[in-house]
Amino acid sequence: MKRWKKSAALVITAMMMTGCGGDQAETDTQTQESTKTETANLQDIQTQADALRDTAVFADTQAPTSLDLTQSWNSWYTSRYGITETLYKLDNNLEAQPFLAESCEQVDDTTWKITIKEGITFQNGNPLTAEAVKGCWERTMEKNARFNELLFIDSMSADGQVLTVKTTKPVTTFISALTEPLTGIIDVTAQEDPETHPIGTGPFCAVSYEVKSKCEVERYEDYWGGTPKLKHVTFQVISDPSAMAMAQQSGEIDLSVSIPSTSLALFEDTSKYVIDGVAGSRGQVIYLNFENEFLQDEVIRKAINKSIDKENYAEILNHNASVSTTGLYPDFMEFGGAQSEEYDLEGAKQLLEDAGYTDSDGDGIAEKDGKNIELTINTYSTKAELVPYCEELASKLGEIGISLEVDTTDYDTLVEYERTGEFDMMMISTTMCPTGNAQYFADLAFRTDGSMNYGHYSNPEVDSLIDELDQEFDVERQAEIAKEIQQKVVDDTGYIVVGHSKFIIVYSTQVKGFQTNPSEYYLLDANVWIEE
Repeated sequence: MKRWKKSAALVITAMMMTGCGGDQAETDTQTQESTKTETANLQDIQTQADALRDTAVFADTQAPTSLDLTQSWNSWYTSRYGITETLYKLDNNLEAQPFLAESCEQVDDTTWKITIKEGITFQNGNPLTAEAVKGCWERTMEKNARFNELLFIDSMSADGQVLTVKTTKPVTTFISALTEPLTGIIDVTAQEDPETHPIGTGPFCAVSYEVKSKCEVERYEDYWGGTPKLKHVTFQVISDPSAMAMAQQSGEIDLSVSIPSTSLALFEDTSKYVIDGVAGSRGQVIYLNFENEFLQDEVIRKAINKSIDKENYAEILNHNASVSTTGLYPDFMEFGGAQSEEYDLEGAKQLLEDAGYTDSDGDGIAEKDGKNIELTINTYSTKAELVPYCEELASKLGEIGISLEVDTTDYDTLVEYERTGEFDMMMISTTMCPTGNAQYFADLAFRTDGSMNYGHYSNPEVDSLIDELDQEFDVERQAEIAKEIQQKVVDDTGYIVVGHSKFIIVYSTQVKGFQTNPSEYYLLDANVWIEE
């Protein structure tokens, strides 16, 4: 593979050039320290690759806190890394298909019978049985509240390869929920630590994991889907998207996730690179904290919303790597689209003035009852479009008299803000309906007690409609209810969704057998190989 013949100095130079691009000394220092670590890691990878030609290097800007799929959103990564698998899997049309399961039958409104395929083993050779699935799910239920918002399990019983699940209420999306990586299966009887060596059923076994650095996996020879074509894969974590783009361009990396839109022009040579992008439901979502005294005022929330030129954000700021939305869900989905505030900066300013917010002291910030409208928006840089979005919003809000400070932090710190609720506004990138239905995000974020309702938005009418949606089996009626939910949340300005990212993967033409799935759940599988 020619890429391994290149000098590591090329990557070092490219990364250091990226680190010199900022204007702030603090940013430069952080970038330089990050670059040193990332360059050292890439040199280690090159040494390994010289000895192993049946290997590959994938890169991403983000990483799990550990490989324990029960923690946070780690299961998405163990799924992408080829370690864990689910009973059902999404095809390219986001339709659930049997995978580890042979079938899933609904016995009555609250009873499901799942038949597990014969002949599947965990990576330690233990057989996959209904009892193994039951044990895994019981552990996940105890450790992650989001699991209970997916399947609503009341009880389970195992008999050979048949798992019978009783739910606490009718769950109309039960089968599609079986595709969510959090429902993935590991052997909970294994002695290995699931934080570093989870024992799944996937084509690749975890070898090691260094937090925020890299994950090493090697093929499981007895994988039930056939022997994986690659022997060893390294998932490299490069927090600076521009540095990752340059490493991809230099040939040190085979495949990259989260290449910034500003760097896509580097990969237009189709003889060397493939740019594979599909429209998905990853929203650039602004959370508003309803415990903040200013954001409790609907006028301020609406003024903020009217200050966002969504089409400009998608087309100009994000270089067409995302699409705008009129509501919350993607407009191209059956339940997408809503009547919402249009971009109108003068109208936004008038809203504030009509509500008594004026700049009486001439400092450029509107106030009421002696209090300036001063807010902070938290975000993170590993999704390249988020910081420019926040900076543009701060600029526009400044024109209407709202002071907005942009606080850029690392992803783990932002997760802590989510947990504690200690923020005014927060912009994150999150997949809203990866399984193709609206219920997922409605239950997690729009519901009063949802585990992703970080800003404590609450509307009893919305809660009631979500309850109805959760129990509706008719697909057309589901879409109607979802649109009602969305419109009510939009009318409240409970959330602001700027747009939806395209899921873009850049990889070398030497990578073969790879397919991009719009769910973002999958990356490495047994069919991927590298052409010499």
